Amino acid sequence: MEIKAFIDTLNPEQQQVAFDLLWQRLAADSRSLDSPAWHEDVLAYRTANPSSEPTMPVAEARIAVKRIINERRNSQ
Repeated sequence: MEIKAFIDTLNPEQQQVAFDLLWQRLAADSRSLDSPAWHEDVLAYRTANPSSEPTMPVAEARIAVKRIINERRNSQ
C-alpha cells in the first residue's frame, strides 16, 4: 500500500500519532535532511520580529495551538 493511501485510512487522532512519531524520528537525526529553502527566510523574519507573547514549554504551547485551531474551526 502506498504511504498516502495508508495515511488516508487513518482517523485524525491516528494521523496525529503518526505525525508525532515521524517528527521524533526526523528530529533525532537532524543531519539526515536538509531544511527547505523557505525555512531560512522564516527564521530570519522571526529573529527580526520576535513575538510579544511570553515563552512557554512545548507541551503548553501545543495545548495552546490546539485550542486556537479548535476555536477557529468552531467559529466557521
